[in-house]
Amino acid sequence: MYTTTADRRRWTLTLATLGLSLVGDSVAAIFGLGWWAASLLGGLLLAIYALYTLVTRDPVIARLMLFGLVVGFGELPADAFGVTTTRTLVYWPGGPFIWDTPLYMPLSWLTVIAQLGFMGAWLVPRWGAGRAAIAMAIFGGINIPIYEFLAKFAHFWYYQNTPLLFGVTPYYVILAEALLSMSLPLLAYKAISARPGQVVVLGLVQSLWIYVAGRIAYALVG
Repeated sequence: MYTTTADRRRWTLTLATLGLSLVGDSVAAIFGLGWWAASLLGGLLLAIYALYTLVTRDPVIARLMLFGLVVGFGELPADAFGVTTTRTLVYWPGGPFIWDTPLYMPLSWLTVIAQLGFMGAWLVPRWGAGRAAIAMAIFGGINIPIYEFLAKFAHFWYYQNTPLLFGVTPYYVILAEALLSMSLPLLAYKAISARPGQVVVLGLVQSLWIYVAGRIAYALVG
C-alpha cells in the first residue's frame, strides 16, 4: 500500500488522528461535555500535527496544515449561511466566537482537511483524479456526518428546520460534505508541491467551493 517510509508515517498520523477524533467526540457525546471538550480536542490534534511537522520536517504535512488553516477560516461564510441565512445550524453557547462560528471550528477543520487532503492527494497518482474524487466524496459523505451526529449529543452544535437523517444530520449537510470532499484530491495534490502563496490560493478555492456546495445542497434537499 505504501510507496515510501514518509508515506507510511503520514498514513500513521492520518489514521491515528482520525481514530483519536472519533474516540474524543464519542466521549464528549456520551457525557455532553460541550464547547470546552471540542476546544481541547481541536487543540490536541493541532499540537500533534505541529509536533509531527517539527520533528519530521515533512513538507507535505506542513503544506496540508497551511491548506487546512486557510480552509478552516475560509469556511466561516459557509457557517454563517447555516446559522444566519437558513437558521438551520445552531451552536451551543460558550467560548469565544468568530462571526457566527466558535473558535474551535477553524482548528477542527484544519485537521479534517489535512487528514482528508492527504488521503485524496495520495490517491490521485494511483487512481487518477476522477476515481479519487469519487472515493473521497463517498468517504467524506460518510465520515464527516458521523461527527455531525456526535456533535449534537456532545453539545457542540445541532440542526433544525430542515429534513434530518435519524432526526440529527440534515440531508443537505451530507450532500454538501460529499461535494466538498470531491474537490479535495486534486486541490490537495496540487497543494503538497506548491509554494506557500499558491497553497493559500488553493485553500481559498476550496473554501469557496465549500460555500457553493452548501448552497447547492440546501437548494436541492434542504
